[in-house]
Amino acid sequence: MTETTGIRSRTVTANGLRMHVTEAGAGAPVLLLHGFPQSAREWAPVMAALSGRAHLIAPDLRGAGETEAPDGGYDSATVMRDLIALLDDLGLDQVDLVAHDWGALVGFDLCLDHPDRIRRYVAVAVPAPYFRMNRALAVGMMKAMPHLWFQWAIATPGLGPRLLSGGRQRLTHWLLRGFETKPMDAADVAAYVEALRDPRRARAASKLYRGLILPGFMNIMRGRYLGRVLQTPTLVLFGADDALLPKDAMNVRPEDAPHTRVEFVPGGAHFLVDDNPAEVSRRIAAFLLD
Repeated sequence: MTETTGIRSRTVTANGLRMHVTEAGAGAPVLLLHGFPQSAREWAPVMAALSGRAHLIAPDLRGAGETEAPDGGYDSATVMRDLIALLDDLGLDQVDLVAHDWGALVGFDLCLDHPDRIRRYVAVAVPAPYFRMNRALAVGMMKAMPHLWFQWAIATPGLGPRLLSGGRQRLTHWLLRGFETKPMDAADVAAYVEALRDPRRARAASKLYRGLILPGFMNIMRGRYLGRVLQTPTLVLFGADDALLPKDAMNVRPEDAPHTRVEFVPGGAHFLVDDNPAEVSRRIAAFLLD
């Protein structure tokens, strides 16, 4: 991220956390939340594409990128407090939200717990949290489970940090290369891998899986979001080549989320923003800015 990209950066203190924030453009504010094991640099091509139409704000979330990695706070409630405090610090009463992966889990919680702060929401590569179990979904989940072994490994104290930061960091490289449809930018991969060589960030990543990512998905599977109606106008973007869940599992009932729709984006899988940034940018703009 150089000055030639139009992306600027600063550090703010929000909820007691020193947070690195990148920004581009001016106008209507759009908050961008990255996934794992990435940082705000995930959004660089989207920010470049949309900076002429909006004020793009992409923080490094707790424990990631250049933001502090404290010992605790790797749960959705604390990360939401980080983000609400960031909006307060920036003087923003309401924003549009775009979020990927675990950032999208937090994004749904933001929409439900702080609906006055989120105007519209684009979730990337994570379904709305309203699974209603049926045979097809159960079979799909059983097929997906062997591919998700790494989540429990990362969440295991001691083991997870060693796998992410030690030696050749084979697990970290595999996470970034094993779920893409085209090679991720080499400089981005190097930055994400290097960040996790820091033992504090590797421990933070393990705690994130233990305290937010795995509990978040388990809450979805257990139906704990059912009955909490998502009123925020929401677009879910899913990679057409993302095979972890059956496509019909993405469907959302009107009684759960009456203003939500799902679109499948060609030429992309889980790392959809990296696989097809032009199409992701176009669909974000169509939903939020047109």
